[in-house]
Amino acid sequence: MAQEKEMMPPGQDHGPETRQRAVLVLGAGRSGTSIVARAIRAVGVDLGDDFKPPSRKNPTGFFEDAVLLKLSKRLRRTLGLRPDSLRLLDDSVWASPAVMPFYEEFAATIDDRFGQAPVWGFKYARTMRLLPFWERLFEEMDVSPSYVMPIRNPLSVARSRSRLDANRGRQEHSDLEWLANVVPYFDRLRDKNLVVIDYDKLMENPQAQLERLATRLDLPLTDKTQQEIHTFENSFLKRDLQHSRFSIDDLKSAGEINALVRDAYLWLDRLAKDDIQTNASELWDAWGKINSGVSALAPILARLDTLNRELRYAQWNPLSPIAAAWTLARRLMRR
Repeated sequence: MAQEKEMMPPGQDHGPETRQRAVLVLGAGRSGTSIVARAIRAVGVDLGDDFKPPSRKNPTGFFEDAVLLKLSKRLRRTLGLRPDSLRLLDDSVWASPAVMPFYEEFAATIDDRFGQAPVWGFKYARTMRLLPFWERLFEEMDVSPSYVMPIRNPLSVARSRSRLDANRGRQEHSDLEWLANVVPYFDRLRDKNLVVIDYDKLMENPQAQLERLATRLDLPLTDKTQQEIHTFENSFLKRDLQHSRFSIDDLKSAGEINALVRDAYLWLDRLAKDDIQTNASELWDAWGKINSGVSALAPILARLDTLNRELRYAQWNPLSPIAAAWTLARRLMRR
């Protein structure tokens, strides 16, 4: 294992053997976070056994602890964020009176559900938006975190979104969601144990990717783990759910892609290929410029967020003309 540990940037010490470890799955929505959650379970991470049930949105399952998920959504709503929110958060919110009680509630919930687990994990598609909260929580709980970040070509992300929501699936809107979720806090992972995993490569060669995942998370590849990997590949994965696949060349030549998304994704792709490590100075020099570009969009993102909220309210307010038009259209379609 000595050689494999050399792949990790300096400072990524898991600490004493008795220190509890946690693995958080991060990433933008529609990027394979649920499949990767199932993957970390296969290599020995305890996700619990009370999950949010599968749905049309995700027929193979979400693998999200139901109680922690409910708590995470409460925190998100307290921050004024919807699942499709674009606005950026001020750093002061993480120590605000509204947020402070959540630290104790999360800690008690984690202790109750995973208190005896040496390595536990959690996945929620908005966790990267809440990353500063989790960092402080881990520090207060003396838990050693690792992070797994699935990535998927942003062209495929938009196509996947469009099957659920035509508006959010428009490339320009999907790209803004991607930026708001991925870019602002990614630099906080600079000195952390981070594994970036490509969704398409996971679907193409699951055994190699899960073995890489176990190695990078410093988890033993036992006979039981190999059997779990076999089950993941042959019983769990549904390759017919991979409805689209685009190459890096497709991304580079796509005129509709946001330039910040393209640049950020190309760096993440290099991490997923192990072309660079997370201590590479050129990565963080480039990411600083990308982050500045996203920060400059903050007023626009906040305004778009307000307009989206007002539009949704108008659509669902029974007294609004828009809602009346939707009702009439549905009635006509039934005839």
